[in-house]
Amino acid sequence: MISIFGLWLKVFVLALVLGVNTLAYAVLEVTVVKKDENAFPIAISPFKLVGNKAQDKDIAKIIHDNLERSGRFNASIPNTVVEKFNQRYWKNRNIEALVTGSITQKNDKTYQLSVTLFDVYSNTQLLTRSTRIKANAFRKVAHQLSDIIYEALLGENGSFNTLLSYITVKKNANGIKQYRLNIADSDAKNAKSRIRSDYPILSPVWSPERKYKNKKIAYVSFQNGHSEVFIWHPFLNKKLEKLPSFDGIASSPSWHPSGKSLALTLSKNGNKDIYSYDLTSKRLKRLTNHKAIDTEASYSPDGKKLVFTSNRSGQVQIYIKNLTTGRVNRATFTGNYNAKAVFAPDGRHLALVHRVGKAYHIAMLNIRSKQLNIMSDGQLDESPHFSPNGDMIIFSGRRNNKGLLSVISVEGNRAYELSEYNGEVREPNWSNSLR
Repeated sequence: MISIFGLWLKVFVLALVLGVNTLAYAVLEVTVVKKDENAFPIAISPFKLVGNKAQDKDIAKIIHDNLERSGRFNASIPNTVVEKFNQRYWKNRNIEALVTGSITQKNDKTYQLSVTLFDVYSNTQLLTRSTRIKANAFRKVAHQLSDIIYEALLGENGSFNTLLSYITVKKNANGIKQYRLNIADSDAKNAKSRIRSDYPILSPVWSPERKYKNKKIAYVSFQNGHSEVFIWHPFLNKKLEKLPSFDGIASSPSWHPSGKSLALTLSKNGNKDIYSYDLTSKRLKRLTNHKAIDTEASYSPDGKKLVFTSNRSGQVQIYIKNLTTGRVNRATFTGNYNAKAVFAPDGRHLALVHRVGKAYHIAMLNIRSKQLNIMSDGQLDESPHFSPNGDMIIFSGRRNNKGLLSVISVEGNRAYELSEYNGEVREPNWSNSLR
């Protein structure tokens, strides 16, 4: 892994839309650092508009931005529509793949969308797709197509047809903090504030289900005067589920990969330890038992290990417990503060918060070699979480008194910032790919 530093290049500005009524809530600024010159060169042609009423829905730009953000591609958009594939032309420009497409309006609400992917060097058509979609589905289809293109060229799953969740905090006219739980597309667009409260909301985490309507979010709320864990079904008309009121503080929920239980930090008997709560049997199982504080647990992809933060060594460090043998091993030895770790999808790496002096950075740890590499250069970066395929890490932070929602690519050495000017951004989380 490569440390990410360098000059920031401003690319464009977009609006983050929050609120049930889709009112503009804040302005987001997207920035990107230097590119990896070894990334896969691909061109995405502007889509051809067929018919007088056909409209450009930014399909090419969405695909371009998705592939760029992954760090695996050097994507470009030609100035004009490419209607015919010319192998020699693109080969001379060192382009290895070309995407072309068309948009045809069928009626006021329906469009025909066609896409073709060419392999320049083999002079072959790798795939073609044609589908009829509604006007409000262009962004979702663009994310789906990005995943299809990604898989066709790299042989791996993409992470674009996914969702983000995160907390925003903003003071109202009376100076009282208002908390909002937000859901957005993987590029942080189409964002909406779905739960609003005058009481703190913390730690939203997506459940592992892939089916859209079955996805849930567990989070912590102080709406009843103390910390409680709730389960929310954002795509079903179901009431909030509240977990039992445990003794003391309940915090830091984390889903088991099966979706059948949650790891929680509970301060039963006055000491913070980690427990597993079975959602079917309603039973608690203690997972750590130490006089120190154990918190911020997260499961490995196979559910056989648990990573957590503890001060049992006298410093704040990361530990991993083997849930089969019960053995606990310290994972971090660089620096005197490492926290909030999550497993990468490969199970061999962790993303975590690492302190250097007074600055808090996002870092990646190779669990076996113990090599730790700093990934971000902010002063207050926190709450990292991997994309489903492990290509990117989303995290929150602050810069120049602004709350930031940022994405950094693991391999491509690129970072994108989503800066909210009015308020704070906290605890982003990334869903699995949607079906």
